[in-house]
Amino acid sequence: MSIWESFKIALSSIWNHKIRSILTMLGIIIGVAAVIIIVAIGQGARKQMTEDLFSTDKNAIELFYEPIPVEGETDADMYWMPPQLNSEDLEILAEVPGVKAVLGTNQGWGTMVHGDQQGEMQITGVGADYFSAKNVQIEEGRAFFARDVDGLNRVVMIDTVAREKFFQPSEGAIGEIVDFNGNPYKVVGVYESSIPEQYRQEGMGEILMPRTVISMMFGNMEIESLSVIASDAEKISETGRLAADTLTEKKKLENGMYNIYDQSQYEQEVNTVITIMTLVIGSIAGISLLVGGIGVMNIMLVSVTERTREIGLRKALGATRGKILLQFLIESATLTSLGGMLGIGLAAVGTIIVTNFAPISASVSPLVALIGVGFSAFIGVIFGILPANKASKLSPIDALRYE
Repeated sequence: MSIWESFKIALSSIWNHKIRSILTMLGIIIGVAAVIIIVAIGQGARKQMTEDLFSTDKNAIELFYEPIPVEGETDADMYWMPPQLNSEDLEILAEVPGVKAVLGTNQGWGTMVHGDQQGEMQITGVGADYFSAKNVQIEEGRAFFARDVDGLNRVVMIDTVAREKFFQPSEGAIGEIVDFNGNPYKVVGVYESSIPEQYRQEGMGEILMPRTVISMMFGNMEIESLSVIASDAEKISETGRLAADTLTEKKKLENGMYNIYDQSQYEQEVNTVITIMTLVIGSIAGISLLVGGIGVMNIMLVSVTERTREIGLRKALGATRGKILLQFLIESATLTSLGGMLGIGLAAVGTIIVTNFAPISASVSPLVALIGVGFSAFIGVIFGILPANKASKLSPIDALRYE
């Protein structure tokens, strides 16, 4: 008898005992579904935590100036003031392999006045490439042009929180003049606030200005904060390190160097915690696979008893012990494989429910699904060995005389 014929006999046996087969597969179905759903949730949680903790600006990594310690000097004696950076330095960094965009910003704080409204506002100085790099959503007007930065134009952009504070809904903000610390500025755009709604305070919005204007207005450096955005999320640290070394070499620094905040260690720690949790919970869910395997072994033993005369007849016609053993192993593996596939379907439904009602995105990985079916078939073989071995050892004469 060929393997294909043994497979057809296995399907026929399962079909002829549908209720019994379904009840037998139930433990396998639940076990496979539970393990796949837990793995999917773990992968979704890892991705979500990585994005929340390490990529506030999607693949961005900050560069900072670090003085080189000199023997005999204390921290107080060290020269820590970073070198002056400008647009030319940003253009050099933009040419570094793997760098998608470069962000150079500075900060200010001032009192904004418009009509009878006034409030203390956080001001961020940016360049023209800031908006595409951070995917800023423009609600009204326009973003800054390069000429606004190079020409020190007195223009500002306000976020939606500031617009609600200083302008009526029916009042146009674009083209209006606002006062900052006694100086007039023209509003050229309104953008969607990046402040989460739960942290927004009335009147405490954000303002964007050309960074050259911030430098002139407050007397600080044109670029105080520098970061690069990597084109490949898997090479953030590598790209940031290359950018830092390039800037150090370009500025010919002797007393210090540019460095990056290495997040790989923290990311590894988060991955380790999630992996351990997934393994622990998955192991608990795997107990149902064990229970399901015992159920398969039990039902196969019953099947051997029911088919004793059939086994004796096949042996009398020349079937070898190996053929009988193989047939029952195929039957048990087929039973558990079908349960595994049904478990994958149940897991797909479960992950859809989790994605819709939980703050993470979970999906069934094709590799995990394949492993699930393979593992369920493996369980069928392991727990089918005892019944199959019992069937293969039956004496043809005793089996034919069995009632």
